[in-house]
Amino acid sequence: MRIIVKGGVWKNTEDEILKAAISKYGKNQWARISSLLVRKTPKQCKARWMEWLDPAIKKTEWSKEEDEKLLHLAKLMPTQWRTIAPIVGRTANQCLERYQKLLDEAEQAENDELGLAGVDDAGPSADDVRRLRPGEVDPDPENRPARPDPIDMDEDEKEMLSEARARLANTQGKKAKRKARERALEEARRLAILQKKRELKAAGILMRAKPKKGGMDYMADIPFEKQPAPGFYDTTEEQAKRYAAPLGKNLRQLEGQKRKQDIEEDDRRKKQKQKKDNKDADAMSHFIPSKDSLIQQQKEAQQISKRRRLVLPSAQVGEAELEEIVKIGQAGENARAMVDDNGNEASQGLLGEYSALGHAKDARTPRTAPQHDNVMAEARNIRNLSMQQTPLLGEENTPMHELVGRTGFEGATPRGSVAATPNPLATPLHSNTSDVSATPMSVSGRPGATPLRTPMRDSLSINDDSVSSFGETPRQERHRLHDLKSQLKQGFMSLPAPTNNFELVLPEDDEEAGDDEISQAMRIEDASEREAKLKALREAEEQKALARRTQVVKRGLPRPVDFDAAAFISQLTAAKDEPELVEEPSRKEAERLVAIEMVKLLEHDAISYPVAGGKRAGGGSSSLPFIEDERLAEARAAVHAEMAEAVGLPGASDAVLKRAIAMDVEEFNKIWRPKYEELAYDAQTKTMVPVSTLSDEERIAGLAARLDINRERMSKESAKAAKVEKKLGIVLGGYMARAKTLGGKLTEGYEDLARSRIELESFARLATNEEGAMARRTESLKDEVDKLERKEREGQARFRELMEMKELLSSQIEEMTMEEAERLNEAALAQMDE
Repeated sequence: MRIIVKGGVWKNTEDEILKAAISKYGKNQWARISSLLVRKTPKQCKARWMEWLDPAIKKTEWSKEEDEKLLHLAKLMPTQWRTIAPIVGRTANQCLERYQKLLDEAEQAENDELGLAGVDDAGPSADDVRRLRPGEVDPDPENRPARPDPIDMDEDEKEMLSEARARLANTQGKKAKRKARERALEEARRLAILQKKRELKAAGILMRAKPKKGGMDYMADIPFEKQPAPGFYDTTEEQAKRYAAPLGKNLRQLEGQKRKQDIEEDDRRKKQKQKKDNKDADAMSHFIPSKDSLIQQQKEAQQISKRRRLVLPSAQVGEAELEEIVKIGQAGENARAMVDDNGNEASQGLLGEYSALGHAKDARTPRTAPQHDNVMAEARNIRNLSMQQTPLLGEENTPMHELVGRTGFEGATPRGSVAATPNPLATPLHSNTSDVSATPMSVSGRPGATPLRTPMRDSLSINDDSVSSFGETPRQERHRLHDLKSQLKQGFMSLPAPTNNFELVLPEDDEEAGDDEISQAMRIEDASEREAKLKALREAEEQKALARRTQVVKRGLPRPVDFDAAAFISQLTAAKDEPELVEEPSRKEAERLVAIEMVKLLEHDAISYPVAGGKRAGGGSSSLPFIEDERLAEARAAVHAEMAEAVGLPGASDAVLKRAIAMDVEEFNKIWRPKYEELAYDAQTKTMVPVSTLSDEERIAGLAARLDINRERMSKESAKAAKVEKKLGIVLGGYMARAKTLGGKLTEGYEDLARSRIELESFARLATNEEGAMARRTESLKDEVDKLERKEREGQARFRELMEMKELLSSQIEEMTMEEAERLNEAALAQMDE
């Protein structure tokens, strides 16, 4: 079975079949159309029509305006060729190919300008690169011209042509049969009516055709006919019409407006007439019978606007003036000829050249301004933008070519500058800029100004061309004065630069500093600066307040929820008053002061920084006196020096002191653990007291109270942990499931890895064993091959011997046969002789 791959180059026969199919089936039934083409799909058929065969596609050369519009739209909407195509008036593929061609031309022009071509042969051009090579397939065959039909077609093409001819020529489908049946019925009905009329006529009954009402007789009249008025147009009414100013008339009389009562009466009559007629005001009103055509023509003639009489201006120069001008010119030429004949050089110098032909032969049409190729410059800019590096590299910006009369970005289409031939009759307004299309400069030097008279041909420079022979208007006088001033300024600018030298003495620094202080004091401070200073002061005070906090608050260490200052002081005093703890009076007093200060600090922290869940609310006043930062710094320095002395490292820094204290933790634990074991919890006072002061029942009660406290705390923490676990289960449920899945995959992957390692080691050992066995098998196979080669050689030698023996025997047999034949011949000849 032969497989046909749809696609490829379009042929002329396929294009013709596609056109005929579209003319029959339309531009929507592409599946039915593609069924006529064996090697094309519906999509390819539609693309072929839209990109090549559609008569609306322009295949002419691209104009400059189209190139500018294409480059402009490509900059606004890059790579959106389907959107750009209808605006330019071309197909998307044509726009893309033209865009690439312009970029290639810009690149080639740059290479030629920079001289990038070497001494060797030039590389392939852009067309050579894009040209298909032998064996390559065209990706867009729908956009290429059709291939000519071969003389000898394939069987598939012949079958396709015959099938298309049969299908396109088929007019006997369902619709065609229905139409034929309707025509047959109409013909039968006509024949029946004709037979009926003949029978009635034979019986003496005549039937007359009923005229159609409300219709148009197309056999006699022409619909929508408008005949021009015969003959010349009569202008007597226009000549008799008065064009004087309407003096003594009001606005109503001029506009011809009716009164309100008249307007209402007309509206009422129109409504009554409309109700009476009850007909639609459609185009059928133009289909008027032939008998009313004259009335309709008269109405249309009234509606035609009145023709205006052609009035031409009178000639400014008549025959008499022309004759006078010719005589003046001839008189000047005669005078010049007389002077030339006399040969007097002085007279020739005093007489100027006033021939009109001398100036006319030098007159030339002004050249247009040099035009720059904006299309090529725009193509170069787009190419440079497409080839630029990322801005992250930080190099220079892409160089852009400056456009002269560049296209604008105000709309979807560019604004191009069209080069026009200068109009010598155009007189632009007074401006300081000149234009190529403006009238040449006047004698006064103002660009674009037309002189009020013909410039005087003053060869001897006697007259002043800047002064007009007519009276100047104030505006012209101002312009003349402005020109004189500008000429004077230009003369001043041409003067050499002054060479004056000046010496400046700078004031002393002290005086400047004093002046700065005075100016700073006299300057009024701005509100924003004052607010910034106040804000900086507030932030500094906040930082100082945070630095004054205790170390417990700074580090976030635990603090008592309910704090009673009096009870705490009494407990500390009682502990100090015990007999075994009694020391020197000065030390005892110092420790008491330290305890009181510690209680004040605890109370201050409880008020200023309350603990969550405590009974005391924050915001109250603290009894702790304010201490300056300098005093606190001195106290910290004294404590630091004392601790350094106690540790045995006088003058050590904070970091060294912290490391030294951390090294003494074990010794601290050795001292702390026995002391802590000597204390027990008292359930009544809810404090830690020496064990010796409690009885067994009080110790048991204290342990039970601590157990209850721990259980209560455990229940609270467990409830809190359950809530947190539930919340984390909701938040991290997906992650846990994902982690479980990934863990399973990781386990499987690890097992596969271990299995693969085992297989790798097994195959490695097998390969090692196979290498040894391979050598042995190779040797044995070589021996077998050698044996077979030896046997083959022996067999070949035996075969050669047998073949030689066979040839020898064959030759002997032939000789014997020949001898026998000769013998028989001789015997036969002998018998014949006898």
